[in-house]
Amino acid sequence: MKLVLKRFLRERSAVAGAIVLAIVVAAALFGPLVVPYSPIAISHALLGHPLAPSLIHPFGTDLLGRDELARALIGARVSLTIGFTAMIVGIVVGTLYGAISGAAGGAVDALMMRVVDALLSFPTFFLIITVEALTDTFTLAVVVLVIGLLSWMGVARLVRGEILSLRERDFVEAARALGVGPARLLLRHLIPNALAPVVVAATLAVGDNILTEAGLSFLGLGVQVPTPSWGNMLQDALLPAAQSAPWLILAPGLLIVVTLLAFNLVGEGIRVAFDRSIAQDVGAAAAATAEEAA
Repeated sequence: MKLVLKRFLRERSAVAGAIVLAIVVAAALFGPLVVPYSPIAISHALLGHPLAPSLIHPFGTDLLGRDELARALIGARVSLTIGFTAMIVGIVVGTLYGAISGAAGGAVDALMMRVVDALLSFPTFFLIITVEALTDTFTLAVVVLVIGLLSWMGVARLVRGEILSLRERDFVEAARALGVGPARLLLRHLIPNALAPVVVAATLAVGDNILTEAGLSFLGLGVQVPTPSWGNMLQDALLPAAQSAPWLILAPGLLIVVTLLAFNLVGEGIRVAFDRSIAQDVGAAAAATAEEAA
C-alpha cells in the first residue's frame, strides 16, 4: 500500500482532486459552524427579491431570503453523506454478491450473473426513479438505501472477474489443501485480494451517487425541503421567479461539477497507481522466472 500511495502522489491531477475533496469535506463539516445565517430561516423582508452575491451574502440569497452559502454548505453535508453511505451499501452488496458468484462457479455463477445482466438492462437512474416514485416517504435513509441497493451490479461484475482469476492461484490451492473451508477461504483469502478494483469503483461511485441524488432531488424524489441539498437548490433556481437571479443556479451547479471532477481525478489516480503496482509485480515475477531458467 505504501508503494501505491507513493505512485498516487506522483499523479498531479489526482493530488489536486484530493485537495479539492478535502476542502469540500472540511467546508461541509465546519462551514455551517462559521456562517452566521440559518439555511432554512425565511427573511420576510426579502421575499421574492433575491439579493446578488455580496460581502454580506457571498453566494447571494434565494427567493425566500435564505442565505445561499449557508444552504450550499448544509447541502454539501447532505449530498456527501448520501454519496458515501450509498457507496458503502452498494460496495458491500456488490462485493459479497460477486465474490459468492465467482467462488461458486458453474450453474450458480451463471444464474447469479443473469440476474445482474437483467438489472443492468434497465438504465440505473430510471430504475431508481421508478422505485423512488413508488415510495411514500423520501427520508435520507430511504434515498441512501434506494441508491445503494440499485447501484451494486457493476461492482459485482468486477469482483466476480477478480475471484475467477484468483481461485486458480497457488495460494488458494494451498489454502484448500490445508483444509480451509469455503467461507473462510472467501472472506480471508479471496475477497481481500480482489479489493484493488473495488477501491477505484468506490471512489467513482461516490461521485455518481451525488449526481444521482441531485437528479432525484431536482425531480422532487430525493431530499425534501426545507432540508437543502444541491439538487433541490437547483430545482428552486429554475422556478420562473428566479430567472433574474443566475447566481442561484451557479452555486449548486458549480459545486456539483467541481466535486464530481475531483472524485473522478482521484479515482483515476488510484487506478493508475494500482495498475503500475501490478505491472511492477508482474515484471518482477517474470524477471525472477527468467533468472531461474537461466
